Amino acid sequence: MRWLDASRSLLITGLADVWPSARDRDGRDGEGRGLALMVVSAASFTLMAAFAKKLLPDTPTQAVVLSRGVLMSAIFVTAARWRGVPLLGNRPWLLVGRGLLGYAALSCYFWSVQHLPLGHAVLLQYSHPVFVAAVAPLLLGEPTRRGQWWLILAALAGVALVVRPSGEVRVEALVGVLGSMLSGLAYIAVRGLSRTEHPTTILLWFPLATVPFSLVATLAAGAVAVPRSGREIAGHLLVTASALVGQIALTRGLSLAGAARATTATLTGPVFGLAYGFLFFGALPQGPSLVGTAVVLTCLGLLSRKRGEGGPRAPAAAPATGEPDPE
Repeated sequence: MRWLDASRSLLITGLADVWPSARDRDGRDGEGRGLALMVVSAASFTLMAAFAKKLLPDTPTQAVVLSRGVLMSAIFVTAARWRGVPLLGNRPWLLVGRGLLGYAALSCYFWSVQHLPLGHAVLLQYSHPVFVAAVAPLLLGEPTRRGQWWLILAALAGVALVVRPSGEVRVEALVGVLGSMLSGLAYIAVRGLSRTEHPTTILLWFPLATVPFSLVATLAAGAVAVPRSGREIAGHLLVTASALVGQIALTRGLSLAGAARATTATLTGPVFGLAYGFLFFGALPQGPSLVGTAVVLTCLGLLSRKRGEGGPRAPAAAPATGEPDPE
């Protein structure tokens, strides 16, 4: 779908203002290197979730969101000011609204990571293109072909197998699905803001907006936002560092490989989720969950392939950060 390509290009342009791409520096169109960077990006974003689950299992979700927002805001604002990029924008309230969507999506994602097997939580987040494609005709007036509808229905059936492998609906899984849907809505918000706002301004307002929302939520819950141990400090720093590495690799990889081919490489994210889940927690999906995972990944890959062949644009899989390549 054209709206997602525009949103992705917008965010690539925004980060290019902060971190010049490899193409800008040496003029080489290293598509193979770009695809490798996309795999690094998927591995890094998934590692962010693994660090949150391993090192911050008892830390309130809003405290994790808050620390990430503060650290990422400091990094992005410093870089943007150094490049002379405007921060306030022309429609600050809409920027805040977009930030609220991203904040809610990220909160759902981190909460599901803490309560679900890692591979399940990551897969649900990466499934958001399926949900967006299903509602795009209503929200954006863009047609979806019959072949894509079959893939969407099959992917939703796969998600259902992951959500309720034993026949019982799990609240934790439903929260993960909600986070995935909110991620898709964030893409739509970016599309609307792109008409009036600088790309980097839109990008920066995601971590900026998460700070007040997560701070209020933390205080309202009576949670402790200050790390209380070296392990917790390390967890917050590693969560932010892996997200930052993932975003830089994403931006440079897309600039070298192009969105159509690079999208397929991002589908390695759920695979890394399964691998990290086994390495860190000794967990692997079994039975219906394993079948559902395979179905969802296959459908996402086929949707991405149709997109690359010039057919109707299917939403591309994005890093699991709750933002449009959120960050």
